[in-house]
Amino acid sequence: MVISSSSKHAIVIFVALIVLSNRANCDDSLHANKGNTCLESERRALIAIKSDMYDPGEWLSSWTGYDCCKWRGVACDNVTGFVTRFDLHYPYEYNPRVEIYLWAEIDFYPYDYNPWVVERIGSSKVNPSLFELKHLRYLDLSFNNFSYAHVPHMIASLVHLEYLNLSNAFFDGLIPPVLGNLSHIQHLDLGNCYTYPISLFSNNLSWLSNLNSLQYLDMSCVNLSKATNWLHQINLIPTLQVLLLEGASLPRVSPSLPTFNLTSLTMLDLSGYEWNISASMLRWLSHASNLEHLHLSGCLGLFDAKALSVALGALHNLRKLVLIETQIAGEFSTILKNVSKMLQYLDVQSNFLLSGEISTILSILPHQLEFLALGGNNIYGRIPEMLGNYTSLRHLSMSYTRITGDIPRTIGKLIHLEYLDLSRNDITGEMPLNVGNLTNLEELYLSETNITRSIPESIGNVVSLKYLNLFGNKITGEIPKTLGSLQNMLILDLQGNFLIGQIPTTIDRISNLCYLDVSENHLTGEIPTTIGRISNLRYLNVSENHLTGEIPTTIGRISNLRYLDVSENHLTGEIPTTIGRISKLGYLYVSKNHLTGEIPTTIGRISNLWYLDVSENNLIGEIPKTFGRLCNLWMVHFLHGFNPKGMFQDYTNSNPCHDNNLQCAMAPMGSNRPKDKILITAKGSTYEYIRILSLVTSIDLSHNNLSGEIPNELMMLRDLHFLSLSNNHLTGTIPENIAVLTELFSLDLSMNNLTGTIPSNLSALNFLSHLNLSFNNLSGRIPTGNQFLTFDDPAIYAGNKDLCGWPLPECPSDEAQRGPLHARDDDDGNGSKLEKVLDYDFIAMGFIVGFWAYWGAMIMKKSIRIALFQMADRIYDWIYVQLAVKFGR
Repeated sequence: MVISSSSKHAIVIFVALIVLSNRANCDDSLHANKGNTCLESERRALIAIKSDMYDPGEWLSSWTGYDCCKWRGVACDNVTGFVTRFDLHYPYEYNPRVEIYLWAEIDFYPYDYNPWVVERIGSSKVNPSLFELKHLRYLDLSFNNFSYAHVPHMIASLVHLEYLNLSNAFFDGLIPPVLGNLSHIQHLDLGNCYTYPISLFSNNLSWLSNLNSLQYLDMSCVNLSKATNWLHQINLIPTLQVLLLEGASLPRVSPSLPTFNLTSLTMLDLSGYEWNISASMLRWLSHASNLEHLHLSGCLGLFDAKALSVALGALHNLRKLVLIETQIAGEFSTILKNVSKMLQYLDVQSNFLLSGEISTILSILPHQLEFLALGGNNIYGRIPEMLGNYTSLRHLSMSYTRITGDIPRTIGKLIHLEYLDLSRNDITGEMPLNVGNLTNLEELYLSETNITRSIPESIGNVVSLKYLNLFGNKITGEIPKTLGSLQNMLILDLQGNFLIGQIPTTIDRISNLCYLDVSENHLTGEIPTTIGRISNLRYLNVSENHLTGEIPTTIGRISNLRYLDVSENHLTGEIPTTIGRISKLGYLYVSKNHLTGEIPTTIGRISNLWYLDVSENNLIGEIPKTFGRLCNLWMVHFLHGFNPKGMFQDYTNSNPCHDNNLQCAMAPMGSNRPKDKILITAKGSTYEYIRILSLVTSIDLSHNNLSGEIPNELMMLRDLHFLSLSNNHLTGTIPENIAVLTELFSLDLSMNNLTGTIPSNLSALNFLSHLNLSFNNLSGRIPTGNQFLTFDDPAIYAGNKDLCGWPLPECPSDEAQRGPLHARDDDDGNGSKLEKVLDYDFIAMGFIVGFWAYWGAMIMKKSIRIALFQMADRIYDWIYVQLAVKFGR
């Protein structure tokens, strides 16, 4: 038998495939023999996936060796060795409430700030090798940064998936309907509320009807505004137990509601629904007999309070009810009278149309309540002693209400309490001494009440305390040393009280402290040197006290510090050079003290510095040249005798901010500029020159004591839009080369001692729309033409007695040039008459010349005559036809 060459090739290929297949099986068997359960093919797939994932260095560090089943986030089937569980969510350990509290005290955020994504998570990609893990039942890619890529369609090929979490992972675009192929899926999380901007969307939810096993669906903050039939389509999933649609831009529900089919539903979140929660919809929801958690917060449409009360009465298993910021009106007792006796969690904050007496409300609610938030409502009365009966309470919030009287001492019975907020009420008296009984308390907010007397020493027993805010009260006495026992404390705010004594040295024991504010009190003594041991401190404010001594050099050890304010005290000595070590510092206030010496050059190392205020001290010397390195600087405030000579002097030669697209400006003290500007004030300075950043677009140095001439260095700023040097003592002339500032649209040189003429080339500045040269010693003729035609307000040039020309009175030379004839005409009143006669003569001559030029051409040119007569004939014929048709009707 003869075998063809093509057949031989086919046999060779077939044999090679068998060999390779056996080799792969041998590889997997070899690792299995070594005690590994991980298949080599899937191990290689995981390595490929890892190569495209952002990893700060710890999360995937365990991915070594051959047994991938022991890698972090990976789990395998014990029999087959296939990878069945893959948890690759970004391990983002972050408490957004600390950050929000931290920056709430600052006028503007020092960088583009998203409270959920403060640090920048590096970008990742979904590697196609994910497709190789065909036996996955669990996949979590949440909280990564996939750079607004589309949700990969290949995920739909992982048909064994039972759990899929793609939430808050910066995916973008249409949710692929092919996800409906995941027929075994039980948990689907596509929530997108922590990413910005919201970009995931779905226009039709019909693909959900294929997910016959679905129990958990989260599409919070997914744009469903075009999914008009959303309720009917979701209603087709009888297995659904949890439905979360917070902020999903849901369309209005049609009046014809389907028969309620979600009989397994235990949790429903429709927060942010923009349309009316109608009585019919509430009746529809009342059929959810198994419902335990109901969230209807932020619904902008009006509620039917009576229908809501009836619906709540039908939900006998309801344990959690959240109605924040709704438009429900009426009495709390009416809404809650039928509420389930199994209720454990009630949050009805910020419903300003709801009212009621606190004692009446408490008498309705079941005693097993664990969470109660009534803040921001029209609640009044004294907190009753019966509050002590709610011993299961873990969270109690009644801020921004009209509660009065003392805090009842029975509050000491709430030993399970973890959160207490009674801020912004008219509470009087003192903090109960038995507050130390609340050993589980983590957060205590009593700001802006009228609490008096001292902070009880027993506060040191509340060892779980993380947040303590007593801002804006009438608390007296000293800061208790027992605060040093609260090692879990993150935020301590004692601002705006009448505290005396020293800042306790034991403060350094609170090693986790991030935020410390003891400003606006009557504290004395020195800033404790031990404060440098609080390495996590990010916000420190001791301003407006009576502190003495020096700024401790140990403050340079607080490497995480972002905000430091020691202003308005009696501090002496020099600004410590160690401040330059705090590279993350954004705000530094040392004003209104008795500091001496020079500004340390080490401040130039603080690359993140945005705001610096060293005013009203006894500092001397020049502004350090190292300030040219402060690329992010927004405002600098100097007073009394600083010489800005040389500031940014080396900037044009070596621009460290070149890649930051820096925009800079200079503005007067106290102005509120956007965060992308730099503001420098030098009130009281002797102005010699400033070589400023080459990218400056706006300069305002008005209302200072600057002297000398306008520096030619300013003319280097070709992108300058705004320039104000008014209210100074500048001398000399307006530079002739000012016309090079072609982008200038506002120029204010008023109230100086400038001399000479106004440069005529100013008229070439086509964008100049605002000009003020008033109150100088300028002389000569005001330029004419171009932009100067728009400057018709005499106030622009007022206070310059030697200026003349429009819009001011004419110059003497203009009258001389007009000659004796015009002078006689003015004297006898005939000048104006002569001008009119001449005007009429010119008009008449123009008419005669034009008339005969036209008819002369007609007479002399035969072709023109013929064309004219033909046009007349056509016009005549058209008019005749139109009239004949009209009258013929």
